[in-house]
Amino acid sequence: MFKLKSLKNQKISSTIVVQTLFYLFPLTFILGNLVVSLHCVIFILASTYLIYQKKLNFRFNNQSWILVIFFLYFFFLTFVQFQYPGLIWDEIITELKNTYGGKGLLVDWWMSENGNPAIKTLLLFRFLFLFLVIDILFFNKVIDIKKFFLSSFICTSFVSLDILLQYITGSDIFNYKTEWKYNSGPFGDEKIANTYLKNFSFFSFFYLFQLKENKNLKNLSFIFIIIIHLTAVLVAGSRMPMILFLFGCFFIFLMVKNLRFVMSVGVFLFLLISLQIAKTDTHIKNSYYKFFIDINIIKNFNNKSKFLTKEENKNLDKEHHLQKEASIDPVAKDILFLRNSGHYKVMNTAIVMWKEKPLTGFGFKAFRIKCLEILEENNRERGDKAQKLACGNHPHNYYFELLSEAGLIGFFLILLFFLVILKDSFNLLLKNNKRNTLELTLSYPFIIIFLLEVWPLKSTGSFFTSWGATFFWLNIAILCAFINEKRIKN
Repeated sequence: MFKLKSLKNQKISSTIVVQTLFYLFPLTFILGNLVVSLHCVIFILASTYLIYQKKLNFRFNNQSWILVIFFLYFFFLTFVQFQYPGLIWDEIITELKNTYGGKGLLVDWWMSENGNPAIKTLLLFRFLFLFLVIDILFFNKVIDIKKFFLSSFICTSFVSLDILLQYITGSDIFNYKTEWKYNSGPFGDEKIANTYLKNFSFFSFFYLFQLKENKNLKNLSFIFIIIIHLTAVLVAGSRMPMILFLFGCFFIFLMVKNLRFVMSVGVFLFLLISLQIAKTDTHIKNSYYKFFIDINIIKNFNNKSKFLTKEENKNLDKEHHLQKEASIDPVAKDILFLRNSGHYKVMNTAIVMWKEKPLTGFGFKAFRIKCLEILEENNRERGDKAQKLACGNHPHNYYFELLSEAGLIGFFLILLFFLVILKDSFNLLLKNNKRNTLELTLSYPFIIIFLLEVWPLKSTGSFFTSWGATFFWLNIAILCAFINEKRIKN
């Protein structure tokens, strides 16, 4: 770690700037997508300056090479697809102008909203640079991960308490109101509060874990924090982050022997609280009961529950009857395991799109405009059959997005990248089982989040451009820096 003697010293102040920017990541994710993107770019620029100024050492390994190859491949693929005459750009513009009028108003709108994807692909390189600079900063001991955990603890605790205040009173401290079943706290009309907590709460838990406090006091505090965070995710309104959060808690139970007691007690008390909430909150009760029916957990109860009223059971039965009556076409069968997802039809469209160019895909942001052509063709051909396709900005699943926009080549490059990280993470866990050091244990939340993020059977944000994508690459960058550091030491 560099010795910090004076803020007036330009070299030392650049170190402080980089450290501060890194520790502020949990806060900027609360402030919105634009702030996150700007913060990420500023952090990369400041880190690059520091690396150049102090001539910091760097390392380049297999993970880095795979990412470099992928981003270069994806850039050139998109450039060719959208710039070379006769490929996707000319084809789509012609189709849309024929369908929606000679002036191509839809094309004009799309261009004003998205710009040229071939140029915008360059912005994706920020994730590659983020990956590289974080590794260099870790390698040169510029970053203290415990301070990042502290920042996460402060932010997630604030968000959790704000959400609970909003749920109880109908309004949070910023005067944001509860909207139907959603309590987003400081995120306002963005329904991402539970995703934020699911992402950053594991860092908060491990901040408490590494504290050297009175054991009984620390355990009581830990149990309280677990209950507060889990309850906030529950009442925030979406099921998938809640389910993934519980899976993450289960991983902590498996991985960290010293946390098994507090995690078990915390989750158990949360489940008791959630049952009481479900008795009085119809939205939560119906939402999770429907989920259990969808995955056949309550199959033996003939889709009935003593916890629901007759009218609620009647409405659920009607909904499921309509779902069964809807026939499943050949496209739908390809992703049957996600048939109950709210983004099911969009994922269907991604499969159709991928089948047109299975090897290369159509390039960055092609889905949001190519799907219009696919939907129009499907509307002409399906007749009276139910619509099984839909459009969106992205397919709401990392793997379908990669297949449709990067093809099998890009898909397997990223899959190889994931497999390398999984292998290295597993080796890290084996080492820690033998040594059981705090330093190695602090890598666990990054491993857990990585496992939750790459799990294929769930809906996601965009792999390339979104608030969630920035967090995804930030977590992977820190995890790989941890892995590379321990590999050298051991």
